[in-house]
Amino acid sequence: MKLIALDLDGTLLNSEKIISAGNFAALSLAAEQGHVIVPATGRALRAIPEQVMALPFLRYAITINGAKVSDTRTGETLLRAELPLDTCLRLMDFAGRYDAMYDCYWNDTGWVDRTFLDRVRYYNADEEVVTLLRRTRAPVEDLKAFVRANGQPVQKVQLCFRDMAERETARAEITAAFPDVLVTSSFRNNLELNAVDADKGRALLALARHLGIPAEDTVAFGDSSNDLRMLRAAGTSVAMGNAAPEVRAVCDYVTDTNDRDGVAAFLRTHILHGVSL
Repeated sequence: MKLIALDLDGTLLNSEKIISAGNFAALSLAAEQGHVIVPATGRALRAIPEQVMALPFLRYAITINGAKVSDTRTGETLLRAELPLDTCLRLMDFAGRYDAMYDCYWNDTGWVDRTFLDRVRYYNADEEVVTLLRRTRAPVEDLKAFVRANGQPVQKVQLCFRDMAERETARAEITAAFPDVLVTSSFRNNLELNAVDADKGRALLALARHLGIPAEDTVAFGDSSNDLRMLRAAGTSVAMGNAAPEVRAVCDYVTDTNDRDGVAAFLRTHILHGVSL
């Protein structure tokens, strides 16, 4: 038995944000053979596509870059690693120095200032990112006031930048100013800010222990910097053909792209032992 952890955007999902027929067939056969299939995403649980949540073999999910591990059938939270309220508010204040929109995840939902959502195209040139943000963010009139009023820890803060040079400046400055925050990215123009102990690698190994699966029997697929710790932690690491260079550099294998059924290609060759699909 293997624990197979799959990033979603840029990995399992194609550019249309769906699971292809080829990937679905390969995952279904892997599940039939006893392997555990787990999405491992920067998205909150409520933002995972219905097609993924409807997979009949899905039980566990690693979400928000490892800030939460859930049993989707019982509703039990197996692992939680969140940003303290004060840290979240300081991050939002710090974000104000940049020409960037910011949002946060709280209670498994993405929240954003309505004014940012109204100007989402100003900050995001990629149409698929615009569509994703509009679909997965709930608008509020004043995000900082909303978070402060809730008075609870926050699962993640995200920034989206119009200027890529400013994004790299922000990455360096936030990393230096907030040593208790892990800074990663999952698409071209964003930064994702999690608690330093919230990462997909830690979450993967915690879930493996929960299931009694040895670390060497874990397999992870990814394409972006928020996948790096998971890929380093996994017994077998697989970069997508569309993965960032730093992701390819740490992986045991490079498969085809997310638009060419890269997940299925690897599973057929290395997990399903050449079974034809």
